[in-house]
Formats: sequence, C-alpha cells, structure tokens
Amino acid sequence: MSLAPAAPPDAPLVRIRGLQKRFGFHTVLDGIDLDVRRGEVTVLLGPSGSGKSTLLRCINHLEKPDAGFTEVGGEIIGYRRDNRRLRELPDREVTRQRSRIGMVFQQFNLFPHRTALENILEGQLAAGVPRKEAAARGSELLERVGLGGRESSYPRQMSGGQQQRVAIARALAVRPELMLFDEPTSALDPEMVGEVLAVMKDLAETGMTMIVVTHEIGFAREVADQVVFLDDGRIVESGAPADVLTAPRHDRARAFLSAVL
Repeated sequence: MSLAPAAPPDAPLVRIRGLQKRFGFHTVLDGIDLDVRRGEVTVLLGPSGSGKSTLLRCINHLEKPDAGFTEVGGEIIGYRRDNRRLRELPDREVTRQRSRIGMVFQQFNLFPHRTALENILEGQLAAGVPRKEAAARGSELLERVGLGGRESSYPRQMSGGQQQRVAIARALAVRPELMLFDEPTSALDPEMVGEVLAVMKDLAETGMTMIVVTHEIGFAREVADQVVFLDDGRIVESGAPADVLTAPRHDRARAFLSAVL
C-alpha cells in the first residue's frame, strides 16, 4: 500500500483518504475521503447497501480496506509507515489502536451470563486496568447512562434500550477518543429509541467525537455538525444539517430524504 502523507499539526481527529473496499466483485466503498474534527458529530445517511456500516468497520479495521487508509489522531489504523510504504501491523498493535475507538453496534452484543457491570469490566481488565478501578469506572458510567444501581442486573432483566445503554457504557469504559455508532436504535422498540438518543446527545454535548450511522433524521438535524450522504459506496453530498437535510443538491439524496422525512 502506498505511503500516506503525514498529517499536518492542525489535522482533523479522523482523516479518511481514498478508502476502497470490495467483497468479491462487488465494490462496497469506492474512494471515500472524509474528515471529522475533534468534538464533531458526523451522521452518515444513505439507503441500505450504500456502504455506511462497512465504512465504520473499516475505520476501526474490523474490515481491512483494499486501498486507502484511515487515520485517527495522526495514527494510521492497521498500518505503520515504513519508508515509502505502509506495512500491516500485527494483531496486538491493531488491538491497541482499537482501544482509542469505541463502537456500538445494532445488536447489543452483551454477554448474557454476565451482569451489566461485568460486561463493562471486560475491556478494562483486558487493557490492564486494576479491577477496583475498573469497577468504580463501570459504576460511574452506568450512572451516566441512566442505569445507576443496575450493576448486578443481567441482560435478560433489562429492556432493549437499557441493554444498548450498557453497550454504550462498555464502549466508553476504555476512554476512547472516537465513538462509532452503527444504527444503535434500529433493533429497539419505538418507545425505547428516545432513551438511547438522549445518551448520545449527552455525549455530543460533552465534546465526544462521534460518527453515527442512523435513520433518525431528527437526531441528525439537532446534533450533527455534518451530514454525509452515501450512495453506491460513494459520498455524493455532505455539509451542515441545515443544507443537506433541507435543500439537498443531489437527486439521490432528495429522493431518499423525501421518503424518510
């Protein structure tokens, strides 16, 4: 892979350049360029199959790109610079890099046989945090997401919205610089969506950098700093929510928004 130019001192927290991903003969991402500045919320919109979730998974190297790169805080995820080339990092180094990036999925992915607190401890203990310190942070995070006092609850004893809030607390536990959300409310009953969005709004207000795949247009309008519309693996429109959501320029974006608004 060709060498990526070094990031300038005032570079965005997230820099994506020329990102491509193929599955067999199907191109899912076709040359994505995107910047996200520290403290910003970027919302990814687009029809199913447009590449939104794959883009998130490439950012933290859960999917290896076929070309291009993602840089977070000046560090290229999954690679190191070696003269004029990018060389793949060993798995342990990629795992270390991923600790800077929290991710919340559509499904909650909690361990069913572990309590809320035990689920949050997992990543911290793996990172070498002492158990007492990890437990204190876990309780603090449960309080933050509105689940104070539920440390001993098992996933089966919680609603979907509560489980997703535990998943958010788990992602926050290792103090990430960046949070990725992949349609975090799509698996929830309608009455539970608001409680998860409220936690995400609170994170945005405290300055967490976030990239969010969602169809919650109200959230995008209220919270996003930039809205990015993808279609067929390409960014076809991006800008401030007031521009993209109110007066989209691209025909595909207009058709999509007219169907969901």
